[in-house]
Amino acid sequence: MVRTPIPYLGKIRFYWCDQCKVPLIDKNCNICQNEGSQVNISPPGDIRPALKGDLDFIASAVEKQYGSRVKIKFTQLIKNQIIFLNKIPYIDRMDEIIIQGRVLAVFRYNLIKESFEILPKITLASFLWEPESKGWINVDQGAKTPILNGASVLRPGVNFADKEISYDDPVIVICGEEVIAVGLAKMTGIEMMSREKGVAVKTKYKKKGKLDQLAPLELSWEKILKANEHSLNKKESTAINFIEDASTGFQNKVIAYSGGKDSLVTLNLVAQSDITYDIIFSDTKLEFPETISNIKKISQVYQRPVHQFKNIRWDFWERFDKFGPPTRNTRWCCKSAKLLPVNEILESLYPDEKKVLTFIGRRRYESFGRSREPLISQNPWIPKQITAAPIHNWNAFEIYLYLYKYKLFSLLNPLYESGFIRIGCWVCPASSMADFHIMKTTHPDLIQKLFSNLHMIKNREKFPIEFISWGLWRWKNIPQKVKNFLNYQKIEYTGQFLNQKDGDHLRFILTSYPSPCVEGGFSTFISSNQMFELKYLEHLLPILGNVNYNEELDIISIYLEKNVRVDIFSDGSVILKGNTLESINEAIDPVIRTIYRKICCDGCGICLHHCNEHALYLESESIQVNMETCIKCLQCNKFCPLIRYQADSDFLSSIPNS
Repeated sequence: MVRTPIPYLGKIRFYWCDQCKVPLIDKNCNICQNEGSQVNISPPGDIRPALKGDLDFIASAVEKQYGSRVKIKFTQLIKNQIIFLNKIPYIDRMDEIIIQGRVLAVFRYNLIKESFEILPKITLASFLWEPESKGWINVDQGAKTPILNGASVLRPGVNFADKEISYDDPVIVICGEEVIAVGLAKMTGIEMMSREKGVAVKTKYKKKGKLDQLAPLELSWEKILKANEHSLNKKESTAINFIEDASTGFQNKVIAYSGGKDSLVTLNLVAQSDITYDIIFSDTKLEFPETISNIKKISQVYQRPVHQFKNIRWDFWERFDKFGPPTRNTRWCCKSAKLLPVNEILESLYPDEKKVLTFIGRRRYESFGRSREPLISQNPWIPKQITAAPIHNWNAFEIYLYLYKYKLFSLLNPLYESGFIRIGCWVCPASSMADFHIMKTTHPDLIQKLFSNLHMIKNREKFPIEFISWGLWRWKNIPQKVKNFLNYQKIEYTGQFLNQKDGDHLRFILTSYPSPCVEGGFSTFISSNQMFELKYLEHLLPILGNVNYNEELDIISIYLEKNVRVDIFSDGSVILKGNTLESINEAIDPVIRTIYRKICCDGCGICLHHCNEHALYLESESIQVNMETCIKCLQCNKFCPLIRYQADSDFLSSIPNS
């Protein structure tokens, strides 16, 4: 398994009452008043209940690996109780499975096999194994002690191996009638019985002392709620007090509802408080159909409209063709598809308000970035929005416990029951390949649309098939953990697009460093990989300085501060001249950014909301500037998603001192 560093995002709160046989969100059990023992789960500890889809995938993996008889034993074990999952760092989705207060297995999505699999720990493996099952090997007595001491299973020690075992399959290791280890196959079952030497199984877990006994145990949400009643009420009260305190001084308050469980809890908490509020929804046009239906249901139940913005000028697939797929490093779609609608909604609902308080369902246990966010903050991309996160310190178990208390499961997005962990844009690069695997069954038309577009890029760039099957398209800059995985599998892939058509990605090359001019002062020369339509560029360049377009010579000249002159030619050349090296170097960055921004503008309109002078407007889906009101502050360049997610990683790094 390829593992990543373990993130500590907050205090891990998950306990087990041995007397009442129930999980706890705090140490004290409300039924027996005794203290529970902390369950030894891995960070970050965002524990959640396994829903129907999760259970179905786990049971299917058990059957596939160990046979139908073992599946029956497993389903009988978990019948009429609630088991929990704890997401842990891995190259894709991987969860610890917690049953009766103990971590009994690891459940993961195998990228290579494109399927889910379970790696049981010794207690569960001993409970499930029987001679008629599959996926096990038998070793001789001489191999037992080395294996129990942590050694791998070597080929000479194998007496029997299931011939259906494939390379890297989870394997149960038996000695006599005793389960002594569980590991991953490094040979096929046939090779284990035919080769003379080599490592047969790399052990992951080995037997240590006396095993805990497993038996069916009934556990209901009613009992869990009763055991956690005081602790949950305390969290709920704290959140409502936060909502009411944060609202002080704000005339308008909204709930940013997303269709997910966290925003549903946030919505209900706000509804419990004494504040007035509106509900808004940012429709990216990439939402699951179930999410759109959920929005309508929410509007009916809470008896108020869910305000939305109808996007008529931004098309994801046009930009996909132009810029390539969004990645985790360059989520160019998010700012345009998600934040633009929020800007438009707030401007429409509250045109005279400078600030609007927005309650969001952000939680610290979701990611490292979110763990560092303050409870109340200014959204840098939405000038009017002050965000507040009342459930920032809640884990997923507490979220589901609250949903049960208020009978909100009927309002929960049905996608969770299908096995999805997160709800958002279905094409999001932050999704795991496990999510896309599930979509092959739940939404085959959507996944086919995505894969068709990815196949065109794969074929054009001559990328390996893993570009799609492993989701390599989700990274622009390949992280080290993925590089290690690629190297281990001997797959060559850099992520660099080599065969883009000229102009698909505008790039600039610093042809000459700032150097002395014969006429005095200094100059530098920059060239791009495409020609410029100067009449088109002229509509935004005034944000830099005074612009003069000489149609006869086909040259645009811009006169900047500090006596810097910029000449832009239709062949893609740019010359900067100034009295000092410092003035030249300072001018390079804003000039290149502005040219890029205009040529690649997709009409998202984000920058409009960051211009205090209202000097920007859209015409023919491209940004324009009103020269009479523009004060040349260049703030709008800072809030262009294209510059933020494309230019910064594409060409500015090649320009010195930028």
